[in-house]
Order: sequence, then structure tokens, then C-alpha cells
Amino acid sequence: MKESLHILKYTFAFIGLFYSLWIPVGNAQSSATLLTPENKQKIEWAAWRYAVDTPLLLETIQWLRGLTQESKDSEAIAELSRLEYMRAQLEVNKQRRMELLENCIATANRALALNANDVRGLFWKAVTMGKIAEDSGMLNALRLIRSMEGLLLKVIMLDETYENAGAHRALGRIYHLLPGFPVSFGSNQKALMHLQRAYELFPKDVITRAFYADLLYDEGQAKEARRHADFVMSAPIHEEDELEYAEYVKIARSVASKTNDRTVKLGNFARFQE
Repeated sequence: MKESLHILKYTFAFIGLFYSLWIPVGNAQSSATLLTPENKQKIEWAAWRYAVDTPLLLETIQWLRGLTQESKDSEAIAELSRLEYMRAQLEVNKQRRMELLENCIATANRALALNANDVRGLFWKAVTMGKIAEDSGMLNALRLIRSMEGLLLKVIMLDETYENAGAHRALGRIYHLLPGFPVSFGSNQKALMHLQRAYELFPKDVITRAFYADLLYDEGQAKEARRHADFVMSAPIHEEDELEYAEYVKIARSVASKTNDRTVKLGNFARFQE
């Protein structure tokens, strides 16, 4: 199948990842033409408001598709895959959502065909594969997650700060939740390494703190876990972020409920209480 060939093409072995060289390809000047400050602002605004202004998101996707239709600007095309991923996130119909996610991967692959080291393309392809894995059977999910691992490791090698250390964050969660050998490749030791690094880079990131709290509790560090959980539950939140952050406050509340201290500080997240 076409998708299997794409996955195989972009699956990276651990050793090869850390010794490969970053040699950008593609048209560097086209990036300066398409991702102007004005265009970047337009993309970022749609990305930030995607959960509360679907018409704006769809309008921006249509505009960016037209802008990149004949382009060899890998970064702009990868930004399109990012917005397409957000569109898929809003789809409640499973079959339609899977179609949108497959389209997002095709767009990311288009960017990566122009520049195999495009951090945006690598990251959003990996994240999209994770969403597809959620709706897949166990064997297919494990295959996709192993490919995700390679993509995310390469993102770290190229730019570990991208999306608030999103690759470190995602790998930490993957290694924490997956079973260990011989069933799968989960490892709390690896999870700690990546989540500690994500926390060092972006200590105020709500997603990182929620994942870190969950892992620390499982590692027997209840007091430290609770500190991170409290940060998540008391963090300020914009209306635009409510849909996404509800998942992470749920993780933090679960950690808080398992600690000896039953005092729960909910702050702006009080409305997420059941």
C-alpha cells in the first residue's frame, strides 16, 4: 500500500538517527517568499483559534493550499499539514476523520519530499500518525508508533525546541504508556529523560507538566508529581485552548486524586470538573 511505503521510507533506526547529517534541500528562497511575517501571522492566528473558529481555519487552509499548489517551499507546505491536522481534530465522524488524517500525512510527505529534514513536516507527520494509531488495531498501532518514534527522534536532532519541545513531550508520553520488552518498547527511564528535558526547555508548558506529573507518580515520586499536577490545574487558560487542555487537566486531576493531599487547586480549570 502507498501509505506503508511512505511509513517505511521515513522510518529511522536509532543509531542512524544520531549519526546522520542535516543537509537541507529544496528552494530556500521560496520560504522567504511564502512564509512572510504577514503570512506567518495569518497561519498562527488560525492555528490558535482552530477550536473556536472553524470557518477561519477552513478559510486559511483553502488559502494556504492555493498558495502552495505550485510551490517547492517545504516549510509552507508543512504548515499546511499542521492546519489540516487541526481540521481533522475537529471531525467527529471516525471514517471522515481518518480520511482527513491520511490527507495530512500526504501533505507532510510532500514537504518531506522537498526537504527530508523539514522539522515541521517531520513533526506533524508523526503527530498525525499518533492520531491514526488511536483508531487502529493493536498491531497497526504499534507499527505506526515505532515509525513515529523515528520521526520524533529526528525532530529532536534537528530542533528540539520546536512546538515547545513537542517531540520530547510526545516521546516521553509514548515511552511511559507503552508496555516494555518483550511486548513493546516502553521505558520509564527513556520517558523521564525526554520529559525532564521538555520541562527544562519549557517549564511553563501545561502539556509537559501533565505528562511529567503522571510519570513521576508512577515512579513513586508522589510529592513532586503533585507539584506538577497543581501547576496544570491552576494555570490560566484562554478560551481558544480549552478544547485541547481539557485532556491534560484530566490527567493532572487523576494524579491529584491519588496523592495523600486531597486539597485540589483548580484555578481556571474549575469548569472542567465533572
